[in-house]
Amino acid sequence: MNDTPKHSIKYQILNKHQKDGVENFRDIHVDATAQELEQLDRDGYLVRETLFDADHLSQLRDSTDRLFRDEVDLSKRKTSERSWGSILRYLEDKDPVFLDLIQYEPILSIARAMMGPMVRLRGLSARISWPGEEIQSAPYHQHLRVNTIPRPPWFCDPHGLDALIYLDDLNHDTGPVCVVPGSHKWLDREPPHQQFDPVENEVVVRVPAGSVVIMHSNVWHRTGPTLSAHRRMLILSYTPCWLRRSPYGSPPENGLTASLLDDADEALQELLGVAGHS
Repeated sequence: MNDTPKHSIKYQILNKHQKDGVENFRDIHVDATAQELEQLDRDGYLVRETLFDADHLSQLRDSTDRLFRDEVDLSKRKTSERSWGSILRYLEDKDPVFLDLIQYEPILSIARAMMGPMVRLRGLSARISWPGEEIQSAPYHQHLRVNTIPRPPWFCDPHGLDALIYLDDLNHDTGPVCVVPGSHKWLDREPPHQQFDPVENEVVVRVPAGSVVIMHSNVWHRTGPTLSAHRRMLILSYTPCWLRRSPYGSPPENGLTASLLDDADEALQELLGVAGHS
């Protein structure tokens, strides 16, 4: 991967009176071209193949497997017709490997290019699925959708960016991800309930391990069933800093992110949810 930023954006933040008359500027070095950002806005997703090298990928796998062993008791699972597999939350507070991931510029810079420089971490979680009698897949869904009909004049559409980081090859055996381009801009409908089958215009994404699908949180997407190999995926999510964090799960006591606040600048404070909102 080429670590040289594709282009830069200089933001001036106009959210308060500046101290001593000093204007508030931030330079974002974006790891994407302007054309790629236009594609992300239009289609709602962008694929980055093999974004993580073998060593980094191995670290992420090892830490994910350790947390899975610590938190999931497979002997207590009840076999059901379908499930999403197991979901682990607040990874960044549980292992330094994940703590480093929340400021991973090839993803974070794109979030700041699409939503502005003031973003916060909405969540870092993992979804693990495996083959067996229990069918593990996900129906068509969105991650952040809130809308109304009719739309009020001042309604504010929630925006978010999710990076789906695949720790295993994404293929027929593990269950590919299917997305519907442009569906994040549909304001008058929701994904059909419990829809596991294809819909019109869906795109099936198959990528090697270490790849990332960067998408708007409201893109319609589903996953195929995990058939004959484990599927480990991380979900790294960002929103504007004034939106609340994901309400799911509870953070651990003495989480690792607290250690970052001791000498955090304003941007990092926003990222961790302690600054940037009224």
